Amino acid sequence: MRKMTLHKFLPVVAFAIATPVRILAQDGQLSQFEMAAAMLNPALTGMYENAEFRMSANVRNQWGRLGSNFTTTNFSYENNVQQRYGFGSYLSNYNMAGIMNTFQFGVSGAYNVSDKSAKHTLSVGTTLGLIYKKLNQQELVWDAQYDDGYFNTDLPSGEFFEKGARLMPEVAVGVAYRSIDRNRKVNPFGNFAMHHATSPDESILRVEKAPLPIRYSVNGGARISVTEQLILIPQALYWRQGPAQMINVGMLAEVPLIGSVYSVVGGGAYRVGDAAIVHLGVKHKSSVYRFSYDINTSPLKSYTNNHGAFEFAILYYGTHSGREAGRRLQSSTF
Repeated sequence: MRKMTLHKFLPVVAFAIATPVRILAQDGQLSQFEMAAAMLNPALTGMYENAEFRMSANVRNQWGRLGSNFTTTNFSYENNVQQRYGFGSYLSNYNMAGIMNTFQFGVSGAYNVSDKSAKHTLSVGTTLGLIYKKLNQQELVWDAQYDDGYFNTDLPSGEFFEKGARLMPEVAVGVAYRSIDRNRKVNPFGNFAMHHATSPDESILRVEKAPLPIRYSVNGGARISVTEQLILIPQALYWRQGPAQMINVGMLAEVPLIGSVYSVVGGGAYRVGDAAIVHLGVKHKSSVYRFSYDINTSPLKSYTNNHGAFEFAILYYGTHSGREAGRRLQSSTF
């Protein structure tokens, strides 16, 4: 089998590495990771107050300046039962410029080991699901199609894939702590999770086994009530998956608009070695609408003109009876 090349996307080949025996790709990531809490850590499933269910939706579009997009879409739904149990499910799709697509479905559960009267939650959780990876062979070109300095896709490649997709199990586990004392000005939170805990074989071509690396993540920060009119949330996320790692450090702020049911949310973050991130949004009663924009600072900026990604997220807390959910002041997420 000859060497293959990713058509149209030579500058970002590192994000979807193709070799003669296997195809590797790190997980998709969100700049607004706190807006998809159950997917960040299964131990956060259903861990919130004053509402029966929580729904979130995320859309991320990346590197459109390169001619095609890396697009991530997520949706999750969670239930809180007696402030003790959390149950939820999620759907996630990561489209890597049409070359490779990763679809995930899972159900998650969490248990709060703390007493109901405690001013904190300490929860453990797990996720069980499926991951489906598919390679679009028509988007690949080969050295046999290199003709007079250019790739000619009309030329035969001489290659044939018997398999072009893989279905894998997904198992994730996590633990999370959240302080929810309304009498304290500073309420810290922190969590740890392992995704792909069984390291399933992700080799699409099935020539050689390729264990999917475990993704370890650590997230922590604090919710600080500076005044009744200003809340600050410094936080950081670190995850590592095989040789790849990511560090995201930032600050969010919430300022209620006097005389209304709205609050303005804003802030910034830095993903080390990759992008500066600007956050802006609004809270209305039990709903949150957020937008973020990544300004590329990595070597890829030469190709993207510093443009990175834009991301939209919606978060909603509700009750099955239709009554308005309570205030979200003690959740570690917006």
